[in-house]
Amino acid sequence: MTHSPAHHSQSNFLQIFQDADHQIHDDSVEDPFPAYLDDIDTTLAPFCPTSAKRVLKALRMAHVGPHDWVIDLGSGDGRFVTAAVAEMNAAKAVGIESDTALVHTSKTLAKKVLPSLSSASLEDLETDRICFIEGDLLNLPSIVHPTPWTVIVLFLLPDHTDKFAHLLLHHYRRGARIVSLVFNLNEIPEMNLITSDEQDGIYVYGLANKL
Repeated sequence: MTHSPAHHSQSNFLQIFQDADHQIHDDSVEDPFPAYLDDIDTTLAPFCPTSAKRVLKALRMAHVGPHDWVIDLGSGDGRFVTAAVAEMNAAKAVGIESDTALVHTSKTLAKKVLPSLSSASLEDLETDRICFIEGDLLNLPSIVHPTPWTVIVLFLLPDHTDKFAHLLLHHYRRGARIVSLVFNLNEIPEMNLITSDEQDGIYVYGLANKL
């Protein structure tokens, strides 16, 4: 059972990340394909941010709560990681992102949402509950594989799902919920779809008795 977030915390998250959405929209007017900028690897998980409200919806659909350890593979500007801690009171949330600028942006936005992080420098922002790691999704940092994640968030193009099937199944079989955005994970037949919202492109997989 999730704890109800404090009203000021929720307003803070939505305000800050909706402002970020507006900035992304403004940038996209000048460049209609922001996911394909030079030096940003978009072959696996393009940077196509989910709206702040949809982030909260997806986390609620996955029943993220105080006992969860959440990881976002391709965390972009850190909105899922930040919301998991600020809104759902997750025990720990980690984002893995290959782009240096987006990791920096994640830390900046997280500090705005979570005042308790204000004393940490951007370079040293790694606490017991939230951190952002620059890493290649095809060569994931060592923290990813052995940690008992309970929720995994990802937005992968279908052509690349097979590259992560082993990792996803490993955690799925241990009871993790897998939240896939935009695309379903039909390419991994073993995984059971618990709930979904086709219109918003949210698919939550898990063992039947784990939600």
